Amino acid sequence: MKLHHLPLLAAMLVSGPGALAANSFPTQPVRIVVPHQAGSTTETFGRMLTPEMSTLLGQPIVIESRPGAAGTIGARDVALSKPDGYTGLMNASIQVMYPGIFKTLHFDPMKDFTPVGVFGFAPMVAVVRAQSPIKSFRDLIEAARAKPGSITFASGGLGSLPHLVGELVNVRSGVQISHIPYNGTGQALTDVLGGHVDVLYASVASALPQIKGGKLRALAVTSAARIDLLPDVPTIAESGIPDFDVTSWYGYWVPKDTPRAIVDRLNQTMRDASEMPAVAKRLANDGIIPSKMDAKEFAAFAAAENKKWLDVMKRANVQPN
Repeated sequence: MKLHHLPLLAAMLVSGPGALAANSFPTQPVRIVVPHQAGSTTETFGRMLTPEMSTLLGQPIVIESRPGAAGTIGARDVALSKPDGYTGLMNASIQVMYPGIFKTLHFDPMKDFTPVGVFGFAPMVAVVRAQSPIKSFRDLIEAARAKPGSITFASGGLGSLPHLVGELVNVRSGVQISHIPYNGTGQALTDVLGGHVDVLYASVASALPQIKGGKLRALAVTSAARIDLLPDVPTIAESGIPDFDVTSWYGYWVPKDTPRAIVDRLNQTMRDASEMPAVAKRLANDGIIPSKMDAKEFAAFAAAENKKWLDVMKRANVQPN
């Protein structure tokens, strides 16, 4: 060995095996498990970035659907996988809410994973059917206050973020708008359009066609600021609940003990992909806000979201099954 190679070798040895692995990562396809049905919103989010991520990594990214038990079957599969960066989990923000939804889990959603990054943030929108007498979000709160429990809101599932947004509205405004859970947003949307339920909290992308088509009226968006796709629709914060700011988000996790250098490489790849012109346009067309958080920032954010929503569940008396 030549003497001038010794400093480089010493640096690599001091950095440890994680650094050595990261220098060559990846050398084979990367598998990302989506713990929901193929074609789900979660998978759709991931596919907006993964083709470009694959190009940047120089290896294929294989998305595998493993649905069941609100995503916990696929999540457990990843939790038990080898921590080498080649198996990851793509899940919605429900990942950090599992302890409030299930009494028994066969993995710890916070401790058995290392957060990598966020595929994107998606504001939600509160909508009513076009014929509804509720003309604004303030009208909604006033109607709920006048007749407690008589106004209803739909969501795509018990413990889902749209459900918890509705509960947070109740907690923050002191009203009682009754929750009607559905198995998916499609049926919830159908029943709101049919006048069977008053309000729906949904992703902007899923509700936008009906809003543009004049079948739904948008009352307010859940984000802190108005969004470009619905510039005339106020925020909930503007409509009487100060500092209200909720967006749906879709994250990427790997098993705990995955080398930090590999986690950071995957995170940087996500952020670089989201800045590519084609991806940026793709995200903007669906009202998705790209993430600029590094892996450590995402870890702190996920922990804060876990604490926030478990508190909302407790205050709203949402009981785990």
